[in-house]
Amino acid sequence: MASAPLSNLSEMTLESLKLPNFNPPGLEVDDGSDEKSDFENPFVSNPIKKDQNISDADRPLHPGEKYYIPIDNAEFSRLDKQHVVLTRLLDGDLFKAPIKDPKRVLDVGTGTGIWAAEVAKKHPDAEVLGIDLGKPTPPEVPPNCKWEEKDFTGPWNFTTKFDLVHCRLLFSAIHDPRQLLQRIYDSLAPGGYLEYHDSYGMLLDFDGTASGTDVEQLFFNSVLGVTALGNTTIISMPLYKQWMTEIGFEDVVEIHRALPLNGWAEGPYKAIGEMWMKNAEALVGGPFTHFFTKGLGWSPEKAADAIQKALVQLPDTSIHSYFPFFVVYGRKPLSAT
Repeated sequence: MASAPLSNLSEMTLESLKLPNFNPPGLEVDDGSDEKSDFENPFVSNPIKKDQNISDADRPLHPGEKYYIPIDNAEFSRLDKQHVVLTRLLDGDLFKAPIKDPKRVLDVGTGTGIWAAEVAKKHPDAEVLGIDLGKPTPPEVPPNCKWEEKDFTGPWNFTTKFDLVHCRLLFSAIHDPRQLLQRIYDSLAPGGYLEYHDSYGMLLDFDGTASGTDVEQLFFNSVLGVTALGNTTIISMPLYKQWMTEIGFEDVVEIHRALPLNGWAEGPYKAIGEMWMKNAEALVGGPFTHFFTKGLGWSPEKAADAIQKALVQLPDTSIHSYFPFFVVYGRKPLSAT
């Protein structure tokens, strides 16, 4: 289903960003017969507490703005809750690659370290390393898990080879994705796996109900803003399977899942959508303000107005939209060095 990402803003239209061959299994509209989800929503049971004295435009970013998501306690809380959603999306699994007993695991862009810590707990014989621009400080750290302050976009100089490398939601960091895939390939032990989890940045319309809405326009403008800032990885996930194959990975698998914008879908997707709506509400203010003001040259007032209009529509279950979510994994050949 690969298609070339568009880097020219003039080429981008709502139509050009659609993915006609993206087919998440089990995604259907709830006809009203589905019972309300009884899954505990961490965004509701333990709400994110933002500093009301700091506007979204003034929330702190990492020095140098290599990463345009805020770095404050509210964001760390959101990331941990987001992990709950994404783990449920993958049927409770931390990874899908068919590796049962990894000994050396690398988590690229580890964030709060929650994925790395959970892998370390489930695999006590593994050595798990998480890298990011800053070291996380979780309350509990398994003895076989450690973190290193490292910019994954810079040179890699690991002295060991890994059995599993995990990447998740790295689209928000400006980087060359093919270069990163090559570095990971070179850092894997023969037979080791790369597993990449990421969303496609444009909201897709399940049945035409999102067409012309403020929420559709918000996420289209966010893609334009991110691209203007020099980052096309937000729409590159459809190419990862092809790129990994070209680099030399074998048995590359691409799995499609959906992140509904709210609880409009039936079955397991209902709870996922309800949680993802709360995640979106917590996320869009800071980074989207940055995308619009820095990338598109909007005034803070215009950005705030667009965001507020979309937030009003987020709970509307008559809008059947979702974000495509990709899981792509592949193995380095046993014959490779």
